[in-house]
Amino acid sequence: MHGAEPIRPAARAIGAMALALALLASPARADFDSALAAVRAQDFDSAVAEFRTLADAGDPRGQNGLGVLYLRGRGVERDLDAAARWFRLAAEQGLRVAQANLGEMHLNGWGVPRDRQLAAAWYRRAAEQGDSDAQTRLGSMLVEGGGIPRDVVAGREWLERAAHQGHPEAQVQLAHLYRIGDGVDRDYQRAYAWYGVAAAGGAEAAPQYREAVVVFLTEEQLREARAMARDLYARYGSRSPDRTLVGR
Repeated sequence: MHGAEPIRPAARAIGAMALALALLASPARADFDSALAAVRAQDFDSAVAEFRTLADAGDPRGQNGLGVLYLRGRGVERDLDAAARWFRLAAEQGLRVAQANLGEMHLNGWGVPRDRQLAAAWYRRAAEQGDSDAQTRLGSMLVEGGGIPRDVVAGREWLERAAHQGHPEAQVQLAHLYRIGDGVDRDYQRAYAWYGVAAAGGAEAAPQYREAVVVFLTEEQLREARAMARDLYARYGSRSPDRTLVGR
């Protein structure tokens, strides 16, 4: 990324392998709620049974939930092939979190061929539905290139959309672009501000990146950058997406 730190798979926000809490109501809602309650209670045998009933009935939430359990080996033996199959069934029905999950599977070659183009395509489908994890992945991939055409402008736009939803990882990546001037004019104040917002959201390396930018700012510029950070945080916040079950 021309000096920007790429997002490596192990450091990616693991929300891309997760169940969304906010889902549309359906006749099977009570069973889905029971499955989520079982997950929270770490009663994975019950969760498997609940999700499988939903999945067999064609409910994409149940299919995605069962896929996550197979991916993690919770209540069932870990099976990446089965996880990918269930994610695909849910993704093809338009469930955005499953689309993001399937993108992650293709990115890492878990149960499916490793394919950055397919990963980007599935991330894009989820990103277009507003999934901030997918927007962050897609934006980072476009900035990095490698297996897909590099498009820093489009990548920055996706990162901005995720950052404006309060996604701390996207906020860090956006700050990187401003720090090095990749796809945008170099702007140390804006880089400092976005690092500060991400730091408030718990992004691990953000405080160190923020302090590294200070040497490029005058005292007046630093005061302005801090004010900008406060304004950005007030407008967008910074928090990892609220997920029920981590899928890594």
